[in-house]
Amino acid sequence: MIVEVVAVGTELLLGQIVNSNAAVIGRRLADEGFDIHFSGVVGDNRKRLVEALGIATARADAVVITGGIGPTQDDLTREALCELAGVAMIRDEAHAGWIDARIRSQGREPAPNVMRMADLPEGALGLRNVNGVALGVALEHRGKWLFAIPGVPAEMIPMLDGEVLPRMRDLAGEPAVLRSRVLSCWGLGESAVADLLDDLFGSTNPSVAFLIRDMEVTVRITAKAGDEAMALALIEPMEAEVRDRLGDVVFAADGETVERLILASLSRAGWTVATVEGATLGQVGARLAAADVGAVFAGALVSGGGSGGGPEADVILDVGAIGPDSPSGSRITRAVTMTVTTPLGVNARTFELGGDDERLRSFATLAGLHLLRTTLDEVRSR
Repeated sequence: MIVEVVAVGTELLLGQIVNSNAAVIGRRLADEGFDIHFSGVVGDNRKRLVEALGIATARADAVVITGGIGPTQDDLTREALCELAGVAMIRDEAHAGWIDARIRSQGREPAPNVMRMADLPEGALGLRNVNGVALGVALEHRGKWLFAIPGVPAEMIPMLDGEVLPRMRDLAGEPAVLRSRVLSCWGLGESAVADLLDDLFGSTNPSVAFLIRDMEVTVRITAKAGDEAMALALIEPMEAEVRDRLGDVVFAADGETVERLILASLSRAGWTVATVEGATLGQVGARLAAADVGAVFAGALVSGGGSGGGPEADVILDVGAIGPDSPSGSRITRAVTMTVTTPLGVNARTFELGGDDERLRSFATLAGLHLLRTTLDEVRSR
């Protein structure tokens, strides 16, 4: 079943509000095994909204619309649905009575506009709003279903989970789940990882995709099947092949973080860790401290020079200061030297990093964490 998501609101187009609803809806639909080919944003304009919904219904089996069902003049989703389907607007008198009684119980007179939240396109079903006033809408149009739900996340999520997804499951008929295994990689760039896995990219079920965040590359393996066990069985051989090709470049799976791996390794060794940081301004220590639940992290010192002094610990990560500009091909890089000292020796490395100061610090933070992780791995393997 193909589902399209349409978020409504000029504030989303202008960047005044982050479109977090699309991410939530996308995850929920994916977990249910629905296919999502398009997700878009349209402003508070009736003509353009009707056009967007017409396009969505032409290429999807169902459309989830979030936003535009409130009481104000710029809430136009209901009107757009009426125009799309060629039907009139009707009022759910029972819900209108509930709105009236609710407002009067608070000692206020209902404003005319508030009753719009009881309006529905003729023939549509009203969807219960457990945390708000506006009815959601479920409307069938030419064999396709359109679901209009609130834009406020506290109202949107319960309506999506309690009213929309159960109906979509019934429409889909056959059970299906979509599951992913996300492998985190360090030590190779996105293009190098993609090159090593090039022939796997053509696989459709499971599929393979890549994403880079700062200096970590993730490989996402996704499978669709009738149940979770079958989906995982499809993923397993592909995961084994990816791991075989990338080797130690793969350091974690399914959201495991580098800092938690470091702390677990230190805990097994009975060691504590501290940082002395110049280029990273304490960001490595902050990430270790936030993940530490076993008193492994001993503290951090932010140093202009990035060395000297600091808390006492069994393992010390020393991050040097940002070096001067250095031409590197068509871009400028700056060097950051880091040293990890353990009870069994010292490991030092210089990283050539690009970007402005903020981006460089982000890169250096990850580099410091991974140098710490790989050093501990090497020590443990001796």
